[in-house]
Formats: sequence, C-alpha cells, structure tokens
Amino acid sequence: MSPVPRVLAALAALAALAVSGPAWAQRPLRSSDFTIDFSRGPVVGPGRAVGLGGAYGSLVSGVDGVPFNPAGYAERSGAELSWFSFDPVVSFFFPQRNWDNSGASGRDYDSFRVTQLGLGMHFGPVGVGYLATIQSYELGARNGLERPITVDMSSHHLGGGLLLGDGEVVIGAGLRIGWMNLQWSGAASNPASGNALRYLGVAPEFGALWRPTGRRFRLGMAFRSEVSALPIDFGVTEGGTVRRPTGCVEGSAGCFVVPRRIALPWEAEIGASVMLGERPFNIPWQDMEALRRDLRDRHRDDRARREREHRIELAAIDDDVERASLDARWTAEERERREREEREDASFAWRWRAARRVMLRDRGRRFLLISFGLVVFGPVGRGQGIDAFMAQQERPSGRGLLLSPRLGLEGEPWANRLQIRVGSYVEPSRFDDVPARVHVTGGLDLRLFRWDTFKISDPVSFKLTFTMDYSYNYFDWGFGIGFWQ
Repeated sequence: MSPVPRVLAALAALAALAVSGPAWAQRPLRSSDFTIDFSRGPVVGPGRAVGLGGAYGSLVSGVDGVPFNPAGYAERSGAELSWFSFDPVVSFFFPQRNWDNSGASGRDYDSFRVTQLGLGMHFGPVGVGYLATIQSYELGARNGLERPITVDMSSHHLGGGLLLGDGEVVIGAGLRIGWMNLQWSGAASNPASGNALRYLGVAPEFGALWRPTGRRFRLGMAFRSEVSALPIDFGVTEGGTVRRPTGCVEGSAGCFVVPRRIALPWEAEIGASVMLGERPFNIPWQDMEALRRDLRDRHRDDRARREREHRIELAAIDDDVERASLDARWTAEERERREREEREDASFAWRWRAARRVMLRDRGRRFLLISFGLVVFGPVGRGQGIDAFMAQQERPSGRGLLLSPRLGLEGEPWANRLQIRVGSYVEPSRFDDVPARVHVTGGLDLRLFRWDTFKISDPVSFKLTFTMDYSYNYFDWGFGIGFWQ
C-alpha cells in the first residue's frame, strides 16, 4: 500500500472519531445584551490552503493568504520575473450543512454562501492589498417572524508588507475590519417599514515569515487582535439598548433580537514547513531593476577606476609624442569597452529573464512538502453563535481559549503536470456541549497549457485546481483556474 492511501486512511479514521454533540435546550433570545461570536470555523481560502488542512501560515503567497499570515501581502515566489504584479481574488463557496459546528443537524436559514474578493499588488519588494470574506445569510418569514431577514457578516484585511534583505524575511501588517449588515425587509402590509442595522470594528494584525535561502524549511507567525464591532447607525441605541425594527412590540411576532456588538476573537498562529526531495525550496525573488542598477553602478565605478589609472600612466611619461600615442590608443579602447557595456546594459533584462527561466525549468520537480500549523483562538465575552442567532435561540459561544492543530502533505507524482495534497485539522467547537470535529481535506493542481498573452507578457502556465473539505455534518468542495509554479 502506497504512503498516500495510508495517510488518507489514517485521516479518515480520525474524522470518524468526531461525533455530534448532545441536543441543547432552546431558549429564545430576550435581550440585546450579547455578542455574536464571529470566529473562523472551517478553513476558507486558496485551494492550496484548503488542501493542506489550513497548515498554510509558513507557505502564504499572495493576498488570499493574508488571513493566515499578513506576510502574504509582500511574499513573492522565486518564479515571478516582473517588478510589478497584481493578484486578483474572486472566490465563491457554498458550504453544505453545519457551518459553525453548533451541533445541530441543520441550520435555521434559507440560504448561506461565502464570497472572497480582493486585490493584491507588488511593487518590487513592497506589497499592498485588500481582501474581503463575506458570509451571507437569509432567513425567510417563518417561525413566527413576519419579516425576511438578510445578514451579511464580513471580515476585511487591508495592509501591506515588505521583503527584507534578499527576501529571507518577510513582514506584513495591516487592519482587520469586522462588518455586519442586518437588513429587515418591510412587512407585506407596510413595505416602507424596512430597517437596516450596521456594525463596524477595526483592529491591527501583523505577521512574519522566515524563509532562509537554499534551506529546506520555513517558519511563520501571525497575531490578529480582537475586533469589536459596534452599531454605527445614528440613533441606533435608545436608552442603552439596540433599536428594534419600526413598529416592533416586545415579545410580538416580527421582533428580531439583535446583538449589542459582534466580535472577531484574537488569534495567534504559528506554522512550519519542511521540503523533502529534489525540488529546491525558498528560491529568492530577485528584483531585476535592482540588479540592473547594480550593473550600471559597477560600470560607472570601472570607468572611474580606468580613468584614474590612465591619468597616472600618462603623468609618468615625459615624451609628448609617446603620451599622445598612448592617450589615443586608450581612448579608442575605452570607446569599445563602453559600447560593450552599453550593449550589456541594453540586453540585461532579456538575458536575466532567459537565465531565470532556464533555472526554473531545469530545477528538480519531485518533492514531498510537510506543513504544520497551530491556531489559538481567544474567548468572546457574552458570545452567542451565528447559527443560534439566526434561529433566535440563546446558545453561549466562544467562552474559552481554543486550539486548532493542522497538518498537510503535498507532492508532485507526475513531474511538471500534477500536484496532489492531503491534510487534516481540528475545528474546535465554540460551544461547551459540542465536541471538536476533525476535518479531512484534499486537493490537486493539473497543469493545462502555457500562454504569453499574444506575446505581450512573460509566458505563464495555467492550472486547474480542485479542493474538498469533509467532516462530520460538513462538506465543501471547489475548483478554479490559476497559475502553475
């Protein structure tokens, strides 16, 4: 039996150990004196991150990796050849069943989707970007509620990062923004009675990545401060309580109890990865413009040195004819040398790109990557779960410190054509009466074709990506198109 099936079998056995928790007493929410616990649940992000079971904190590259480590703002692959690049992100997820591991078999809302939108840009060693992850819930007019409810809860990341030295150290920092938009549709008898309530909060986050050139390991760390989002609408509170929909009478149908605030708990994350096999790890990104400036500086210094030596040599000759002859020969030779230097400078970009492509093409492809991660989630005071909030049931959530260990494996069994990955992670339950559940994840990248955009850009290879994430009462899968590396 090959190693990969054995790994899958072991992870599947672990997942089978996760069982549902006991039924919990349903007590309706009576007061706004609570906080929605907007903690991250299942892994959401790039296909590689999902396939590796979220063990991505030491492997981030690009703005879609920022939720794992803000160093992703600036991290650049050694395969990137341009000084400027941009990284758009558009992803849609439609998770099946129990999103926040609340222990219930289903959810009390009509539809649920997760959307990621973002854009990252690199300017040499500097990177900036923005990423939004939006969870959209819809609750129909049922269960005693006369008005349909739409809830959009989103976390946003805005910041930048920097490559230090030759890229061995990458740092990133920015803002993590929590946003919630709660929209009541107007009652059928009075469509104008619709209401909206918005919450907003901001907190800092930072991260770092150590990727020593030529070594076979990486280390990453990140810290995200707690975000406390409060109502921002003018007049949203009356006497210290959150405003209800227009015409709402306490205890009557149509009253939807809303939170005093929402909170994204603080998080601390560490990660480590090790590369085995022939493929080089930690190939540094090189700034072609900086290398070209170095070449020009060397040429300038060489010219100054030659001129000094020539003046000294001329000063040592007393005969005017001999001095003039030497000066004429040196001037002709210097003209030829400068022409060679100018040709070298003019062709530098082409020669550098060609050499870089050959290096990347001829590097070994066989490898096994082992990645580890650990995420610590902080508590939320007076927290209530999202699912419970949508069902308008009291359900304490996030009252203690929680850990999420993660493990991922990646390899390339078909050289330069197919990469596969498997992983597993523990999703801790935010509820005291529900056990943690173990996820089994997997994914693959299949290289499709190479294209140079009608010869106006560097040729790149495209890939098809597939991912899946399975656990008790949860399943998610997806596919996409990306760039092969």
